[in-house]
Amino acid sequence: MRKTSLILGAALVALLASFSLPTVSALAKMGMPEMITAAKTPAEHEKLAAQYEREAKAARAKAQEHKLMAEAYRKAGGPLIEKLHFDQHCDALVKSYTSTADEFEALAKAEHEAAKEIKK
Repeated sequence: MRKTSLILGAALVALLASFSLPTVSALAKMGMPEMITAAKTPAEHEKLAAQYEREAKAARAKAQEHKLMAEAYRKAGGPLIEKLHFDQHCDALVKSYTSTADEFEALAKAEHEAAKEIKK
């Protein structure tokens, strides 16, 4: 009985934690405009660069995921997949996420440069 209670308790904690994740993520994103406005030191610009690098990494991961999904749809084939063009939707998302990642990397590079300029 105690083991079952522990398992159920752990599952409940995990479930509650998963509900709070979107809120934490939203709060972090809401802080970017303030971080940008306040960035005056090299460390603050490096912190922004690190955030942009994380965003770029996440976008590249989503691009890879959709690339694999497009391949899976093509492999599965069939009239419904051909009619609804699932693979083409995934291809468009790959292009979009890749472009987004490129833009985040450009922002990170600019923030690194800003940090260097402030040090001078």
